[in-house]
Amino acid sequence: MTEDLVASTLSMELGIPHLVARFLVSRGYKSVSEVQKLMAGSADDVLSPWLMLGMDRAIQWIMDVRDRKEKVFIFGDYDLDGMTSVTLLTRGLQEAGIESEWRLPSRFGDGYGLSMSAVDEMFKSGARNVITVDTGITANGEIAYAKELGMAVMVIDHHQPSGDGLPPCDVLLDPHQVGDTYPNPELCGVGVSYKFICALFEKLGKPVPEKYLDLVALGTLADLVGMTPENRAFTKAGLRRLQNSEWPGLQALYNSLQKPGSLVGGIDVMYKFAPLLNAPGRMERPDPALKLLLCENKADAPTLLSELKDWNARRKQKEAEITDMAMEQVQNIYGENIPPVLLVAGENWHVGVIGIVSAKLAQEFNRPTAVLSVMEGMAHASARAVPGFNWHKALFDSRDLFDRWGGHANAAGFSLPAGKIQELQGRILVSAKEQGYTGEVPRETGGQNYDIQVALGELLVDPTNKNGATVLDYFDKMEPFSGNFPYPVFRAENVKVHRLRELRGGHLQMEVSQAGSPAFSAIAFGLRKCKALIGKSHRVTIVFEPTWNYYNGRRSLQLCIKSIE
Repeated sequence: MTEDLVASTLSMELGIPHLVARFLVSRGYKSVSEVQKLMAGSADDVLSPWLMLGMDRAIQWIMDVRDRKEKVFIFGDYDLDGMTSVTLLTRGLQEAGIESEWRLPSRFGDGYGLSMSAVDEMFKSGARNVITVDTGITANGEIAYAKELGMAVMVIDHHQPSGDGLPPCDVLLDPHQVGDTYPNPELCGVGVSYKFICALFEKLGKPVPEKYLDLVALGTLADLVGMTPENRAFTKAGLRRLQNSEWPGLQALYNSLQKPGSLVGGIDVMYKFAPLLNAPGRMERPDPALKLLLCENKADAPTLLSELKDWNARRKQKEAEITDMAMEQVQNIYGENIPPVLLVAGENWHVGVIGIVSAKLAQEFNRPTAVLSVMEGMAHASARAVPGFNWHKALFDSRDLFDRWGGHANAAGFSLPAGKIQELQGRILVSAKEQGYTGEVPRETGGQNYDIQVALGELLVDPTNKNGATVLDYFDKMEPFSGNFPYPVFRAENVKVHRLRELRGGHLQMEVSQAGSPAFSAIAFGLRKCKALIGKSHRVTIVFEPTWNYYNGRRSLQLCIKSIE
């Protein structure tokens, strides 16, 4: 049966627009039951926490701490997965009658993950029981040092082991450790933390703590892990909870970032919630964001949120400066001959934003990219991948060069002496070749991946009624979009552009139509370079995401244009 015939069958049997059915077929959904499972999930999607290797020992460990009436120090990573993990564990342990304190590293003074100085600081503050979360699996030396000082250590992580053995902790929860057959190894740090708290609550005879799922949703989406059935179930439920969260900080975030009553989607978390919450940690220390997440008093939340917005404004300015310098460097060095993998380095670039810059360069040049900041002879890097390239494998093969490294296939970080950057570049290119990644971009797509080609009129369920139902009403039911189930991207040819104008920041605003279709509002972020192209013929090919636009209390379809040809 051809794909178009399969799409026609799905459209008819499920009562969905043909465009939506074609999109689903392009993503590998070929039967009615598969689509229904995507939309509604299954009771079997959420797995027993006791299936995870080490869970019995983990619960016994924390129960012993509880019986001794001792405190736990929770050490988390500085990104949103780490912060939501610390928040969830703090609240969950508190409800279980276990006192805790938290610590987050600064990416400037402490670097990535657990450090010797962090171990010293916690020990001096009285720590005897430590849980590392969203970090720790590669901290062999640091955990050995903590053990020498007499600390008991549990590691809750989701990253790959270093290849140099497991850390000498008392308890390890990480679905990537050898011997763990947990059916969902794609949990992020807050996902593993949630499974731990679920097991603890079950042991204590308490109900399943679904009120924490909004935290799980934020961390899962921000960390771009795969949308497995269990991750999808957690995230779908968590996004619904975000609309009426029990936590004052999340209530304030929702009210500030979303229109009243609107669904929070994966794209909202990626472009609104995550950047705001990550901003303080990128610029200085992550503590202000964690304080908002842990906020207990509704009256305190607006002040904490205002502080985050100030940090975010500073982050945007610094990010724009470094992006411009990095783009200019790539053009000056390579011109049109971009190598399969990009390494871009600058003196004293702000390490808090180089991850965002590397993501922008990866998107702009369709190449896996690492952006390095060189300070006092050391290069600190953040890397982002494109489909077909695995950063974890590439760095694992060169781990002898690094002082520190960690991450996964799509995103990673590392540091090494600046004098070794050139050697690393050569090795990364070898790894790319071994992975079968060539960097070749299909000419007809201009490097921008998309799901299917569409006619703009198909975006409306009834093409004669611009204010009626749209395909977005159906896509909303498929949320969450993230990880290996990204947001829908379409391509349309011979599109006519009307009312084009340039906005501050190099963005373009316009209306677009095609072959008699209604005109749709459209925005093209950062695509000022395409203005001349549009001006010549006013007929172009666009690759875009269909999104909701809210204005004056009304909701309408808007195209977010990713590329213009």
